[in-house]
Amino acid sequence: MDAEQRSSNQANKKLNSAEQGKLWATYMGNSMAICVLKHMLHHVDDQEIKKVLEDALNVSEQFVKQIKDIFTRDNYLIPIGFTEDDVDVQAPRLFEDEFYLHYLKYASKAGLSVYGIALPLMVRPDVRAFFTYCLEATTRTLNQVNDLLMKKGTLAEPAYIPYPSRTTFIQKQSYLSGFFGDIRPLQALEITHLFDNIENNATSKAILIGFSQVAKMDQVKSYFRRGREIAGKHYDILT
Repeated sequence: MDAEQRSSNQANKKLNSAEQGKLWATYMGNSMAICVLKHMLHHVDDQEIKKVLEDALNVSEQFVKQIKDIFTRDNYLIPIGFTEDDVDVQAPRLFEDEFYLHYLKYASKAGLSVYGIALPLMVRPDVRAFFTYCLEATTRTLNQVNDLLMKKGTLAEPAYIPYPSRTTFIQKQSYLSGFFGDIRPLQALEITHLFDNIENNATSKAILIGFSQVAKMDQVKSYFRRGREIAGKHYDILT
């Protein structure tokens, strides 16, 4: 069997469990993003931020459309995602324009994680091509966001640390300990992940504060308040 025939056979295969799962997760996440972005676009004043939001909305709509096309060709049940019935664009804004950029950064990082994990697991050429496109489009969005945050002087940046002066190697397993014995300085990757989690929890806490103030159902309010407490606690500990 030559390569062309093998590729054709792969293209005609049914979606495997990883392909079904990651396509479903991408569909659900981006159908929600469409609702959130439409509400933001209804209220945004800053024209530069509006352009980034419009581009991000177009990306999410393209993702949802392409997944629908794949599912339709496979006679696969279209998921019930988020729709216009789930958002009132006329509802008052909860956040300033600048926060929309921080939300987009937060959502883009989550998307890159989903798509990056998905890509190596995809077998069918059409699904692999789709997730490659997802990574490229989301990377462009994230670069747009970071460029604009930098331009506006509000891009949070990880700490600077000295360059290493010599090469060293870990000698003992106790290197992993951070609470007992000799306390070593944090190394670059530890600082990186602490910073990333601080940034994520700051955004999460802001979202949960806003939603907890306007939710109508007591049970939903309780979930948002609990989430706000958790995000705030994580933020404080990591800081």
